[in-house]
Formats: sequence, structure tokens, C-alpha cells
Amino acid sequence: MKIKKILIVVDDSLPSIKAVKFGYGFARKFGGKVMLLSVIEPDLILGNPDAGIFPDDAEIAAKANTADFLTRMQNDYAQSIETELASPEGDIGPIVLKVIADWHADLVVTGTHGRTGISKLVTGSVAESIIGLSPVPVCVVPADN
Repeated sequence: MKIKKILIVVDDSLPSIKAVKFGYGFARKFGGKVMLLSVIEPDLILGNPDAGIFPDDAEIAAKANTADFLTRMQNDYAQSIETELASPEGDIGPIVLKVIADWHADLVVTGTHGRTGISKLVTGSVAESIIGLSPVPVCVVPADN
């Protein structure tokens, strides 16, 4: 199996930074390309009109923060590795599957927050959904507990 295209699924969190480091390590070892993917889920973006933050403003801020995070990860870890950045909007599961297929990813790397119990029940697990649906191998980088 050749690993030439590594899809790293991230959000702006410490577990994601660990996944980025790990994914770029794979890319260096196998001479691969990387796509950093951070999905913006509009349903999770809430404004606070009482504080003067309206949903449209919150969405604009989320897009800017995501772009800044992806650029920072590329600048800090890519070095000479060819990297693409993507931050589509929508439901993360279907988008990750579409990117895997369209970009022809060989491996997916993602972090996990290590949630258990009621926290996991309420928030779900992006890593588990990717593992369950991905047609390619998935490497889950654990959070420090």
C-alpha cells in the first residue's frame, strides 16, 4: 500500500495539533502530500444577540478563525511538504467522505478529544464516525488524558 495523500481532519484544538504533527510525520516518511481539512458546521455556530454577536457575524468569525488555524498549522509543520487547505461548510461526516473520494486520500489522520460517558453521548465522536464510514485506513491520534 502506498501512502501518497494524507487527509488530516482538524478543528482548532490541542488534539488536532497532535494529529497535524503526526500526519506530517507520515507525509515525511512516505513522501506524501497533505490536505488539512477543517469542516465548518453552520448548525454549531451560535451567535449571542444579547452580546451583540449575531449568527452571521459569528459565522464570518468562525470562517476567519478556521482559515487562520489552517494557515498556522501549514506554516508551523508543513516545511517542504505539499499541502492543500480546505474549510468547507456542512455536516462533517459526509464532507470527510466526499473529500476522501474526490481527493483520492490514502490515509485519514484525526485527533480525538478522549470524551467518555455523557460528554461523548451529547457531543458524539467525529473520530468514530470517520472510522465507521471511511473506505481508507484511519489513524486516530489520542488526546493526552
